[in-house]
Amino acid sequence: MLSKKMKKVLVTGANGFIGQHLVNFLADNGYEVWAMLRKGSIPGFDLRENVKVVVADLLDKKSLLGGIPKACVVINLAANPYDPVLSYKVNVEGTQNLVVACNRNKVGRLIHISSQATKIEKKGVYAITKLKSDEIVKKSGIKYVILKPSLVYGEGEKGLFNKIKILVSALPLVPVFGNGKTKVNPIYVKDFCKLIGLVLQNPKESGGVYDVGSLESVTYNDIYLKIIKALGKKTKVLHVPVWMGLLGGRIFEMLKMKNPPFFVDNVLGSTQETNCDPSVVMKKYNYLPMKFADGVREVFFKKKVRVAVVGLGKMGLMHLSILSSFDDVEIVALVDSNPKLFKTVKSMGVSGIFYPTFEDALKNQKIDALYVLTPTFSHFEYLRKAVKKNISVFVEKPMFLNKKELSAVEKMTKGFSGVVGVGYTLVCNRVYREIARIVNSGVYGKVVGFEASYQHGEVLGPKKGWMFDKKKSGGGVLMNPGPHLFSVINLIFGKAKRVKAELRNIYSEVVEDEASVVLDYGDFVGKVDLSWSVKGKFIAESELRVKMAKGELVTNGKELKIISNGKMKTIKEEDLPRVVKEPVFNINPQANGEAYGVEDRLFINAVKNKNKKLVISDGKFALDTELMIHQCYE
Repeated sequence: MLSKKMKKVLVTGANGFIGQHLVNFLADNGYEVWAMLRKGSIPGFDLRENVKVVVADLLDKKSLLGGIPKACVVINLAANPYDPVLSYKVNVEGTQNLVVACNRNKVGRLIHISSQATKIEKKGVYAITKLKSDEIVKKSGIKYVILKPSLVYGEGEKGLFNKIKILVSALPLVPVFGNGKTKVNPIYVKDFCKLIGLVLQNPKESGGVYDVGSLESVTYNDIYLKIIKALGKKTKVLHVPVWMGLLGGRIFEMLKMKNPPFFVDNVLGSTQETNCDPSVVMKKYNYLPMKFADGVREVFFKKKVRVAVVGLGKMGLMHLSILSSFDDVEIVALVDSNPKLFKTVKSMGVSGIFYPTFEDALKNQKIDALYVLTPTFSHFEYLRKAVKKNISVFVEKPMFLNKKELSAVEKMTKGFSGVVGVGYTLVCNRVYREIARIVNSGVYGKVVGFEASYQHGEVLGPKKGWMFDKKKSGGGVLMNPGPHLFSVINLIFGKAKRVKAELRNIYSEVVEDEASVVLDYGDFVGKVDLSWSVKGKFIAESELRVKMAKGELVTNGKELKIISNGKMKTIKEEDLPRVVKEPVFNINPQANGEAYGVEDRLFINAVKNKNKKLVISDGKFALDTELMIHQCYE
């Protein structure tokens, strides 16, 4: 559950190039983000529990007053770059409206994103209006910080950098105005977001005006040539006289082209030095953005996450199918003691070299992430080996065989810099995540109690195999598939204070086929029933009923029913916000198939970005989840 004490940050221009990256960055780092969009806009950022979309417009004073949360921090990215009329309205009048709304709503600070263009001598409409907006902020009476970035570049479909990429890709000749020797200090968009984050973390900072960019400067010739090389094109640079560029820009304005090849401001901005000096802000915040050459490699030559998969059974095949659909994943090793399975996997078009042991794979491959999709009794040893080699690891549920392993893993992973993910698929389901959000919001009051159940017809007679050997599986229905349901309970309600359980054997001699559990949270009690021995249940079914002071939430994982004040509202899973913005492969629509793709996407994103917070079910979450299960056996 997300903390109610998260700092509120409102981002204007949230759908712009920088805005989309910033909203995701702030959400990843635990802020409560209010993303301001104009009416009719489709969010280009991730929709998460701690991201709220605010429909407002800088030119609509009333919408601003109602949209800005009290005592928040506002980051103003909204701007109109080049339109002669709208630039004045948005950049000047809009900033004035924003300042008035910020004062009335007692905003804590205003972080205003300006531009290096304000420093050039011959200014276009964008430079003039941004300079005026800076002055409005300075005279606002609000604590402020003004950041003046140089060229901001990175992944995405918007921004000048992307426009250059499009021109280089489409044309045999690309125009560079003047001699192309004007210097800029390009900054990678994720580095810019990090700097904004550092400013946010320093509440005493007020009145600062800073140049922002990389420490080294590069010419526009350098920028174009590096992009041409990265794209593998034979495009040539054509130096266009400044007067000719200005004339072309004026003609485009007269024709009122919505998206011309360039604007007057592009010509003026790329042919005048700003003498950007980012050293001041770097020293103040102990901050060093990457060099432009490294940033270009980051944008064009994305490093793929090199994955090894151990265990080529049913779960192995499923995860391999999903991972093979990710363009940022390279499957480098397939590990299993049965070489016959390799032919099956290769027939599916899956890449990777077969190895009989993980040790063999380690000797021959550089591995960034390990997927452990083997029986429960082997999880601990693979996890230990991965942690020792500082390899991120995804473990299929359950993570631990018993409390002894649970305690050992907690010590073993302390200080581990890699990412740990556990395959609790249901926590990636849209409906269960929406219930967690609703419960956390308190909109229907406090939780009074809950009932959860899991039913399946998997065991309808005596069975053999490792799953029915307690020493190898850890237990029966509580251990497999129980962790799915207990992970949802942990996601929504957290770890119980006291646990009572009744376990029943029906067909199995050693492990339990059914379990009735009471989870005591002090203020309320939850009841959980699990059975894998229900006749006629060919597909597993789970249900959750949450009783709250002012309503009730009921779900089967496919739709959510909200009952309050005698009325019932039904929301289907597909109508709820996606957990990740990237498209994921729904491998089995009848059995929570999308969530399997989501959990893999989140884990790979966390490994790629070296951000453990992107994983919903990390090692700590697994400890709390499975501790409740092991307490049932006690």
